[in-house]
Amino acid sequence: MKLWQKASLLCGSVLLAVVAACSAILLSYARGTMLDLAEDQTLERAEDLASSFQSMTSYYLLDADTEAVRDSLVRYCFERFAGADGVLMLDGEVICTRQTLDPSGALPASELAAGTQVVPMRDGDRDMLAGGCGAFVGGREYAVYAIRDVTAIRQSARTMAGAFVLVSLLGILAGTALLTALMRRSTRSLRELAAAARRIAGGEYGCRADVTVRDETGELAADFNTMAAAVQSRVDELEDTAARQALFIGGVTHEFKTPLTSMLLHTELLRSANMTEAERDRSLALIEDQARWLERLTQTLLKLLTLRQDIPMEDTPLPELLADVRAAAEPALTARGVALHVSCAGGTARVNRDLMRSLLVNLTDNAAKSYDPGTAGAAVWLTARDGAIEVLDRGRGIPPEALPHIFEPFYMADKSRSKKQGGSGLGLALVKAIADAHGAKIEVVSAPGAGTSVRVLLPLQNDYNELIDSPPSPGP
Repeated sequence: MKLWQKASLLCGSVLLAVVAACSAILLSYARGTMLDLAEDQTLERAEDLASSFQSMTSYYLLDADTEAVRDSLVRYCFERFAGADGVLMLDGEVICTRQTLDPSGALPASELAAGTQVVPMRDGDRDMLAGGCGAFVGGREYAVYAIRDVTAIRQSARTMAGAFVLVSLLGILAGTALLTALMRRSTRSLRELAAAARRIAGGEYGCRADVTVRDETGELAADFNTMAAAVQSRVDELEDTAARQALFIGGVTHEFKTPLTSMLLHTELLRSANMTEAERDRSLALIEDQARWLERLTQTLLKLLTLRQDIPMEDTPLPELLADVRAAAEPALTARGVALHVSCAGGTARVNRDLMRSLLVNLTDNAAKSYDPGTAGAAVWLTARDGAIEVLDRGRGIPPEALPHIFEPFYMADKSRSKKQGGSGLGLALVKAIADAHGAKIEVVSAPGAGTSVRVLLPLQNDYNELIDSPPSPGP
């Protein structure tokens, strides 16, 4: 049973008890008042009758009158005042009456010595009242009675009781209906709160209870909304943490490819018997450099993508940074038959060297993948000038509809080609995360069949005016 139904039932029961009690009290009072009034009138009638009878009889009665004259005078005087309700008795015998009732059985003459009295009587199906008092005439004590029919009064009381019951029932029904409506309305806020709770339990964490009443229910709704906001915040944090952890795992896996490829290539070279001592030392140094970079990169990515810690920055000469990128990316590009041209106009940027190296290696690797295998003259240009680092290719380009999504995790503009080339859709997502950590901006210009230009805008510290390599300045 719902709360509003329980409250309505309880209030209806209380209303029924109150109305029934009040009705019973009022009915009892009304009936008692009516009967008391009838008794008072009956007593008053008996007293008036006895007084009038006694006065008139005493006035006309003489001491010399015979008993027959006395009896005739007594009956005559009583009949003058008795009417249809009077009864005159002497020594238990009825002297004069028009009634068929003998009130002496209910009210003996011996009890009238204490004063006027009244008692109820029955005459078949009629309710009667008999009031009596004593009267002294000629040395004799007469009993004078007044009998009144109160059947109509009792019938009126019963009729009034029926009316009271009917009105009370109608009042109870109307009151219960009104209370039910009020209870249902007053608990509407609780129903809305329950509906909001069910929606939140179903996964709609942004749902809130729209309750504006200023009572305890409103306070409960406000506390509920505060709790829901805290739950949503916590869920968002957990989802964000899970997404960052997934990105970290995928990112680390993705980042392993380039240094591992370089390390495998140099390992194969080391197995060759036709290497000089200098070439062998150079390959070992490159393998060691790639392994150390991979170790540092893993720790830095962990901080960046999962722990959200600030990453250490240092003033890094751009020529040195681009030289590191060339060393890391060139073996893989050479294996694909893609040339790498690096040029730098100098400058210094405050960056995390390992992360920025990873960013540029990813962009360079993606640029190399834009060429179909065996494409003649395939090349990637890595250029630093005017406060920007640009990675340029002349490959297949990116469709316009894909440009807004290329930095989304696991997004691939051409899924079939990306899977064939070993892509995971995480490279550019990592690029964006690293750029955001540095406060850098990324500009992408691409056209299908014309190639792609990706520019990373970094704050430069000073100019070196140092040139690593100076190929022709290409542009899409």
